[in-house]
Amino acid sequence: MVTCPGCGLVTGESAGPVPSERHASPGCWELYETVLARSYGLTGYRPVHQIVVDAYIAQHPLSSTRRQIAAVALCLMTLCLFVEKNADPRDGAALHKRMVAGRPDFHALPPPPAPGLVTVADVAAARDAEEHRRLVWAWGRAVWAAWEPEHETIRRWNAEALGT
Repeated sequence: MVTCPGCGLVTGESAGPVPSERHASPGCWELYETVLARSYGLTGYRPVHQIVVDAYIAQHPLSSTRRQIAAVALCLMTLCLFVEKNADPRDGAALHKRMVAGRPDFHALPPPPAPGLVTVADVAAARDAEEHRRLVWAWGRAVWAAWEPEHETIRRWNAEALGT
């Protein structure tokens, strides 16, 4: 058994690769790829796709490079908007584009000690699109809650980038 260093999910052995910019186990990454495939390929799963991406990245943060720091920052910024402001996840890509337009200087945030009680495994177990959407929203809320000590910084980044 292997424990994911990002979310704590315990999976069986897996020989699959994990991208260097993710702090994940091969088994966890494999489940994420499965969920992503559904999200891209099945219409009913697509509306919450951005929450899938944001929750996974925020739950598996690395901050070794500027790109990694920015990815985590952007994902936390949109999770904030989805959870707190009821923003539409289908607007995620456009929000990210606006967030980086002013070339913000994000800094690394210390990852939460407990990354959230919901993981990609919970979402992967969804039996249909409705359950998928419900579980993805629960995952997004759990990940956002785990980052509570950094909420004020993330809200400030949103205000600076979007005027919210």
